[in-house]
Amino acid sequence: MASVATLDERLRLMRWLAAVGLTTAAEDAARADTAETNAMSLLGAHAACEALLGLLAGVQRRKPGDEVNFGRLLEVAKSEMGKANTNARIGADLSDDLDAMHRIRNDFIHASSTVAAIEAERSIWNARRLMELVPEVLGVRWQLPPGAGLGTAVAEIIGVEAVGIWLRLADDLLRTQDDRLELAADGLARSLDNALSRTHPRLIRLAWQSPFILRAPGAGRDRVAEAMDQRIEELREWVLPLALGTSPIAYQRLREVTGWSQPEFSAAPVSRPTEEPLSRDAVRGATSQTAAIIFRLWAMGSLESRPADDQIVEASKAYIAQLWGAAAGP
Repeated sequence: MASVATLDERLRLMRWLAAVGLTTAAEDAARADTAETNAMSLLGAHAACEALLGLLAGVQRRKPGDEVNFGRLLEVAKSEMGKANTNARIGADLSDDLDAMHRIRNDFIHASSTVAAIEAERSIWNARRLMELVPEVLGVRWQLPPGAGLGTAVAEIIGVEAVGIWLRLADDLLRTQDDRLELAADGLARSLDNALSRTHPRLIRLAWQSPFILRAPGAGRDRVAEAMDQRIEELREWVLPLALGTSPIAYQRLREVTGWSQPEFSAAPVSRPTEEPLSRDAVRGATSQTAAIIFRLWAMGSLESRPADDQIVEASKAYIAQLWGAAAGP
């Protein structure tokens, strides 16, 4: 069975994932390039930078009521990185950009100044550069590719490729293919169902069956057995979400976006309860929910690869290559 993440590891990784989520949200806001969205982008990226600097600075003992300003946090992070046995450093150019970003943020917050698109872009770039330093300082093996989002970050952490490959697909499609949101949601369904089929104890019996797939009564089964099956199906809608750390209604809404897939890779289409077009916001929200569920399963030590995963991953790669080929066109 996979090892359980310690509380310290879980807290650090949750901060890391929060920073990734804030940065991708800032990138989304920056696309609109209005006064309001540029400000939102700056604030989100600034918060991501603070979270990442906190990771780089490590746990610091402070007196109750002490406040740590941004400049002090930056200096502590640089100092602690200098003590670490790594080559990761916050260079003078990044330090200057972080300081400029903080001044612009203060001008907006305290003086009601506007935020230019170039300042939002610089803030996002600062967050991305800090992200590149964190894995080396934390001594972990994963490293995010440029522009990666929350799904890819979780895929790197868990190391279960049969799950991670679909999280990455959803991320890539959401970032680069605005007209393929349904396929991104399909990727989320496949990642979640593949994760549920690799849990310990097994959740697959509760998780796999879509409510839109009705089982035929088994030969020789009596009414008592059929009634018991019906009760189990009714309980599934409550028990499974709670086991995954979410509410039944939140899980239902998640599945309305992602739908249900087969528990192992299959080219069979994903079953979705509605044919209404999906919105970008809905798919991005579903990405965050799916990533959070899968991260919790991993952190509890309840998620691991299976012996046949190599074949499943290869089949998944071939299918994904076909999807990208179709997107490219003739």
